Amino acid sequence: MLSGLSIYSWSPDYKSGFAPPHSGCYNSPAMEMNDGKTQDRWDRYYRKHPLEQVPWEESQPSAELVKLIKSGLVEKGAALDICCGSANNAIYLAKQGFTCYGIDISPTAIDHGKEKVVKAGIGCKLTTANALELPYPDSTFTLVFDRGCFHTIEPQDRNRFIKGVYRVLKPSGKYQLICFSSKDHPGLEVPYSFSPEEIHRLFSPLFKIHRIREVSDDKEGFTRYFLSVLMEKPLDMV
Repeated sequence: MLSGLSIYSWSPDYKSGFAPPHSGCYNSPAMEMNDGKTQDRWDRYYRKHPLEQVPWEESQPSAELVKLIKSGLVEKGAALDICCGSANNAIYLAKQGFTCYGIDISPTAIDHGKEKVVKAGIGCKLTTANALELPYPDSTFTLVFDRGCFHTIEPQDRNRFIKGVYRVLKPSGKYQLICFSSKDHPGLEVPYSFSPEEIHRLFSPLFKIHRIREVSDDKEGFTRYFLSVLMEKPLDMV
């Protein structure tokens, strides 16, 4: 069992046309990412459900993130938790000595996160924002952490998303991605899934891919499969 990865569970709302989001970003294949209705649907989910009933919200940081930070591969500096939800991972990064930022499309999720930041007594700047329009200067972050954001991005927006992450990373900055594996489900709609080959095809034009590992999460006898991908913005492409 790999703790720290959330189990994605379809709710009854999915049968009526609403697929509950996985990580606080976007949820409908039929909607544009910058559509205000998209933000409302994600925010409505947070308004409707207590955090303990939101399947991707956990009281602990991602195990993959903890392993990465403990490895020493990431230089301390500014870090971005993209589609941060209520900021569990962002708060962990701040406690580890990073200057931490988090964005989420849901204002309610960000409000929850700000309450947690105050309670934790740490500094972490959380902002309601669109993952396709990152509101940060070029070369800001030594780390961008993404647990379940990219696999909600529509195919026509993927290059824009990837270029945005690349832009805000410093040279040699790391991008840690966790997304659904194609072993988990066919991935023909949100949340999409990917094979290692697809990850290489999408990201290798801009990023150096250090490793792709398949990880699993077992809960109540049910196993979900993910890819954990560590990438770097190479110096020779800056």
